[in-house]
Amino acid sequence: MEFTGCPSDSRSKPARAAAWAGLFACALGAMLALPAFAQEAPQLSFGDQIGETADDAPTGTLSTQGTARRVIFSVLLGAENRPAYFGSDETVVRPVLRPSLLSLNYGPLNLGDEADAFDDDPNDRPLGFGVGGSLRYVDERTDEDYDELDGLDDVDGSLELGLIAGYVWPNAEVFGIARYGVTGHNGWVGELGANYVANPADGFVLRVGPRATFGSDNYNDTYFGITPSEAAASDFEAYDPDSGLVSSGLEVIASYQLGERWWLEGRARWEQYQDQAADSPIVEQGSEEATTVSIGVRRAFVLDF
Repeated sequence: MEFTGCPSDSRSKPARAAAWAGLFACALGAMLALPAFAQEAPQLSFGDQIGETADDAPTGTLSTQGTARRVIFSVLLGAENRPAYFGSDETVVRPVLRPSLLSLNYGPLNLGDEADAFDDDPNDRPLGFGVGGSLRYVDERTDEDYDELDGLDDVDGSLELGLIAGYVWPNAEVFGIARYGVTGHNGWVGELGANYVANPADGFVLRVGPRATFGSDNYNDTYFGITPSEAAASDFEAYDPDSGLVSSGLEVIASYQLGERWWLEGRARWEQYQDQAADSPIVEQGSEEATTVSIGVRRAFVLDF
């Protein structure tokens, strides 16, 4: 689960603040409702990936056994450099927020493992099959912000909600994601991915694997299509892409434990647009490749209620 980017600079400061507050509330609610996995963006990038369960339970002041009602979660705050919009050859730096539920105990309801909540992997997930929630926010796109898009209709910011399902082995994981744009593009976007998981050193976890992104008609039309009226008002030719593969690439995720509740987390994702997305006039005038790099600090929190 994650928020990628922030509202466009063309919005007023109060509007941006309200948007971020609303999105954070949605993220926390989805995180508590669907805790098995948390998912980012890409690019986009994507949220917290599935991971293996540590063999050893932590010791010390963070022991959480015996509490009837407790939620343990982590939040990453950082920054990322990514394309200004899908197909752009310009990059922008944006803040990034990634919450992740680690454990929830509420009477008879027990989700996650409290003993493993503070191990050396903040993306840790139980072995085997799991299903959970997925959320992403995509910035609005306006021709006012980008001269090369003059004549194209503005695209509202898109809040995508959906599910992630995956299977985890000790050193590997596979997952699939499906989200629907409840605002903005009002289409479906999906991702398939896999990770090889390694522990090169104490407190250091490395994930690397392939990614493939798919989009429905509405999704691809919104971000890669050109309507006849847009073509008449711009330098682009009309273009009507169908649903299908949008991009494929590779992602690397690294986390390093700084303390009992702190981790440093970095991500790098490279993608190349494929098929009809690659043939879009928007991509052809920009770039067929997209690289997203992010870094941030994650902290775990314990709430008793």
